[in-house]
Order: sequence, then C-alpha cells, then structure tokens
Amino acid sequence: MHSVWNKFFCMTILALCVGRWLHAQTVSVQVASQEAFVDEPVRVVVNVENAIGFDGPFVAEVDGVEFRRLPGEQSFTQRQNINGRVTEKTTVGIAYEVTPRRAGSFTIPAFTINFNGKTLSTKPFRLTAVVSETGDLMTATVTCDPPTMYVGQTGTLNLELAVKRFRDEQLAITLDEGSLWSLVSRDASSWGVFGPALDKLRSENRRPRGEPRMIGDAEYIVFTIAKPFDPIAAGAPAIGDVRVRMDYPTRLTRGNDGFFENRLSLAGSRPISIVPTITAIDVQSPPEGGRPASWNGAVGRFTIDVAAKPVDVTVGDPITLTLRLTDLSGTAGLEGLQSPALFDQPSLSRSFRVPRESAAGVVEGRAKIFTQSVRALNDAVNAIPAIEFSFFDPETGSYELIQSEALPLRVTPSAVARIGPEAGVEAPVEVASTLTKIEGGLLANASIDDLIGIPANPADIVVSALIGPSCLALACGIRLWQNATSNHPLARRRRGARGACERRLATTPTPDGVSTALLGYIADRVGAPEGSLTRREAIDVLAMAGVEPEAREEVDLLLRRCERGRYAGESIDTREVTAILARLDAMDWKDRGGQ
Repeated sequence: MHSVWNKFFCMTILALCVGRWLHAQTVSVQVASQEAFVDEPVRVVVNVENAIGFDGPFVAEVDGVEFRRLPGEQSFTQRQNINGRVTEKTTVGIAYEVTPRRAGSFTIPAFTINFNGKTLSTKPFRLTAVVSETGDLMTATVTCDPPTMYVGQTGTLNLELAVKRFRDEQLAITLDEGSLWSLVSRDASSWGVFGPALDKLRSENRRPRGEPRMIGDAEYIVFTIAKPFDPIAAGAPAIGDVRVRMDYPTRLTRGNDGFFENRLSLAGSRPISIVPTITAIDVQSPPEGGRPASWNGAVGRFTIDVAAKPVDVTVGDPITLTLRLTDLSGTAGLEGLQSPALFDQPSLSRSFRVPRESAAGVVEGRAKIFTQSVRALNDAVNAIPAIEFSFFDPETGSYELIQSEALPLRVTPSAVARIGPEAGVEAPVEVASTLTKIEGGLLANASIDDLIGIPANPADIVVSALIGPSCLALACGIRLWQNATSNHPLARRRRGARGACERRLATTPTPDGVSTALLGYIADRVGAPEGSLTRREAIDVLAMAGVEPEAREEVDLLLRRCERGRYAGESIDTREVTAILARLDAMDWKDRGGQ
C-alpha cells in the first residue's frame, strides 16, 4: 500500500515539474525605433524566455554601428495554475544601445544565446540612420574664465548651451526659459566633467540659469553650467564625453486633461543633439627661464607674513613659525600651493634645526597658512631671519621673489648639572650654549633661569648625574633597536608597503585608487602618516630618500595622469604601477628616521 502511495506522490511531483517548464525556450528582440540619427543610440532589448543559465547574448560586429550592453538585467516570472497544473514562464531582458556612427541603412544581425547545447537566435532587423540637422536651433560651446591661464592658477569652465527661442505663431505663444530647459534630455545627454555640477543643481531642485541673448538676428536662451577648473597640464582641457540632446518643439497644442484646463503640450517635435566646441582656451606652463631656485610652483601674486611663538627661548626649545601666504590676484590655486622650503633656505638652516618635510597648510579665504617648528642651534641667534618665497606673476609674466620681515628672538644658553670633584661639594653649573643633537630628535636642556633658586643637594646631584646619562643612553639604544628590529611597527610597515599597495590596486583600480595606493606606498616606505602626502610632497620625499631622478619623474607622470583621470575618464593600467613598484622596491632608500 505504501509503495502505491509513493509512486503516486512521485508522479504528481514529476507532473508539476513538467508543467512548470511547459513553455519552450525562445529569444526575441524589441527595438525602440528603426529610424535613428547619427551618433544617437537606439535602445534594443533582447528577451530570453525559459532559459535559465544561458550564455550570451552574442551579436556580430557591423561596420559603422556600435553596440554597448547596458549594465544589469531585468527579469520577471509569470505563473499560472490551471486545474492543479502549474505552468511558469521566466523572462530575462538584456538592454543594449545600438549607435550608428554614419548615415545609411544597416542590417542588424541576430542576437544569439547558447542554452543546453542549442543556439537560439532573434530575427535580424533594419536600422536607418540620418544626420540630425540642428541648423541654428541649438549651439554648444565650452569657454574658460579667464581664457588665458597658467598651470597653478584656477578658473572656471563653462558649458554654454544656446537654444533658439521658439514661438508658435498659431497660438501666439513664446516658450520661456524654464519650458525650453525642460525639453533638454538630461538623462539621455552625456555631460562629461559638467555632470557633477548639474547633479548638484538637481539635488537643490534648481536648473542652470538661462539668459536671453541675441545671436545674429535671432533671440536665444543661453544656459550656463559652470565648474571649477584647476589645470594640471598645458593645452586644451579634457572635458570628457559631452553630448547634449533635446526634443526641439515644432508645434504646440492646448488641451484639457481633466485636471488642468488649457494645458500646453507638444504637438510635434524633432530630436536634435550636439557636441560642444571648445573655444580658444590657452593653458600655459610658466616659463623655465628666470625661475628662482626657491620657486615651487606658485602662480599668482602673493604677500608673505611670518609669526613666531615663543620669541624668548632656550637653546633647543621648539619655536612655532606660522607662515601666511595671501593671494592678491584672486586666481591662484591655493589647494596645491606649497610652503616655502625652509630647509633649503641657508639663512634659516645655518642657525636653526629645520625639518626636511614640507609643512601641510590650511586654506582660509584667499590665504593659505602653514606651521613649522624650528629650534635654535646656539645662543648667538638673535632673530628669525627673513623667509623667502617666490612666485610667477601671470599679469607681468615674470617671476618675483619676496621676503618676510625678520623677527627679533632672545635665545638663552641651556644648563647641564655636573657634580664637583669631591663628594659633598656643591656642583657648579656648566653653561651649554649649543644645541645637543641625538639620533631620533633633539635634546632640549633646561635654561639657567630655570635652575636659579633650586637648592643644591649633593645626593640628588649624584643620582641625576648617574641616572640621567644612563637613561639617555638607554633611550637612544631602544630607538636604534626599534628601527633595526623587524617587529617594530615602522619596520613592519616598510616591509609590507608593496603588498599593501597591490591590495589597494586590486580593490580600486580607478585613477583615484591608483593615486591613493601609490601615495600610500611612498608614505609606508618613509613612515609618513597615512594619507598625508600630495603628489608634489611625494616627489620631494622620493628625492630626499635618494630615489633616482628617472624613477621620480616616472612616478610624477603617473600621478599626474591619475589627476587628469579623475575628471577626464582616463583609465590607468595597473601593470604600470606594478612595474614602478618593482623598480622602487629594488632601490636602497635613505633612512629618514630622526629627521
């Protein structure tokens, strides 16, 4: 009896499963239109029914036609239950953009898939393409303000879209700027580097401002989309893929849709598209002739102000210098502006301990502020010398060198306690008039004034004299051991720099990701804080580490390409980065510890 019920149950399940796949496997194609304009994509959807796990679709190349598969798939399932028999149809839709690149009539071949060893195909179809004659209905240009600029300045790129004012003579209605902008296809258009600016306007529920302008004998509405422009190389700017599409009206109509009486709508339109032209934009590099040795890329017209705190110190005490560079031109690129290289200014480095690293800055309005800590080397120092800063003035076309005011400074000798020749004798005070340097940093001694009024206890002096040097020697030994041992975090970080860079490249191979990975590798090798290096600072760090000039130039060029790729869509081959890493890893880098 049980065997009979088991057979019945199995046959029922089998029948349901067979009914479930009752529909046959088919492939079909849906075409939005078989008439198109040159360079205007036509949407094509390939529908695959009841073929879960298929391969494809595939389509043969056609001369003059470009196929682009759109990301994602759409799928839906339809089920029916008739008299207990369940049938199911599953459809997967894959969308393509088919773009004719020249005028003519094309045969679009069948799209095919492979499923269970069979090949299923759609039917071919015809596509006719003609040139979209925009005539004088719309123009698009890219301009720059200012039109002539230098690398190191900032300006504004403007996409100006001029749409001819439309008037329906029969209804005696002229469309306003809001109505004309609503006919621009924001989603079907390609905006290139202007996309983020347009997205920001849309997020704020705004649109580009339009203003009337007479061009020839006709009135146009000119819409302007602006973005900041900070050129990193001479030549025409890269704007990416920009193509503006709109449905230009040919006739209007009034109607009543039940909610709005006399509603105005399009009775006819023609699709038009246009690629903007770039007007004469002259981006130049500052001339090489006449460059001061201290110039580090600043372009504009600047003033420099320096403040020091404190100004009454002991030999070896830290003195914080605050440098304010103010741009009077209003066009300087402050984000990339670098601090004067204090270490390379002999008037300062002769008398002060100055870090090699460039200080990070903060932009405040039209000024950038840098802070740097220096230490007097001896008590003969009586002033912070004038700090030099050079820049290229685009108005005069020449380099200028300016200096800050010297700042008075009072430096007193430091004091080191020493025991006398006999026990119980008060220890004399030896005056230290120069700064003591140790590996890994500076030893700042107490000033003589700090010791006045402290009673001399022979026992305390003996303990200080014996323990102090021991602790100092121990500290130095620990520092040297930490730098040498492979278990120290800095050593581990240096050792794993290349692996960390390659992992970053594997996860984010975009221009931004490549730049972050390479700058992170350099920071790991030299022990700099993560994410602290700019391109220019990284090249300076490589120079201080003794990396060959050819390798530094190769790194600089790659980082510049990454900067361009952020807004120009340029791709970076990660194999180039791997080759650079191998070259850098094979070099002996100078140890920057203690500087």
